[in-house]
Amino acid sequence: MDRKAFIEKMEAQLKVWDAEIQTLSAKAEKARVDLKADLQAQIKTLVSKRDGAQKRLQELREKSGDAWEDLRGGIEAAWRDLKERIDRAVERLK
Repeated sequence: MDRKAFIEKMEAQLKVWDAEIQTLSAKAEKARVDLKADLQAQIKTLVSKRDGAQKRLQELREKSGDAWEDLRGGIEAAWRDLKERIDRAVERLK
């Protein structure tokens, strides 16, 4: 996958995760009191991780030539971590 396609894929995934985080936030507001604080803390972590992923994507946009390949592995690892955390939070609210 070339740089442009990779960036487009990551941008699309960020939009999906933004929507999932918003859905989680809405559900957390309606959760039982004993779960609410924990869920809100998880969502805060998700937002922080999401912001970090956005920052890495911006760094990737700024790299030229083959230098973007150096960042790709780190970005993919960060994205996997964020995806796993979102998936766990979604499961918890089912």
